[in-house]
Amino acid sequence: MIKEHLKERDVPESAAVIVAEEDNFAYFILYNLSGKIVGMQRYNPGGHKERGKHRNRPKEELRYVTSVTRENSERNIPQLAMYGLHTLDERQFVFVVEGVFDAVKLESVGVPVIAILTNAPKKFRNFFFALGKTIIVWRDNDKASEEMREIADFSVITPPPYKDLGEVPLEEVRAWTEYILWSIK
Repeated sequence: MIKEHLKERDVPESAAVIVAEEDNFAYFILYNLSGKIVGMQRYNPGGHKERGKHRNRPKEELRYVTSVTRENSERNIPQLAMYGLHTLDERQFVFVVEGVFDAVKLESVGVPVIAILTNAPKKFRNFFFALGKTIIVWRDNDKASEEMREIADFSVITPPPYKDLGEVPLEEVRAWTEYILWSIK
């Protein structure tokens, strides 16, 4: 069931994901800025988002649970973690998005993409500067994602009626991506 669900959400074969069919969970691999695996984001398609009345639910009932190792055992500071480092290549651009399902849409159309798992990119600023690539931020269609513009050379907003890139049909993502890359040349 989880494999079919991921296929419906356009998760490509190349995705850094481990599927646990017996639990109906998917585990997306997270990397630090050096490419070391530092955690995972568990996805439960039947779970609840951790908002409002679901805020204090047990982790097993939540849709997304992110686990990241700590920088050192004495301080409770998680390492910076992201999804998509495996998609980087020699091309001089990278798309940056908030979530894993936004990233897998772009991974499916064959472009480098990083999901930073937040809409507050300040802690990633130096990493993207050091990459030396054109940063194309593809934002959600909401007020919260405006902060993402801070790291962007180019900023794109998911157009209505969609809230985020993960909701957009793959053929539309492909067409918009081609247009974006053509327009920034």
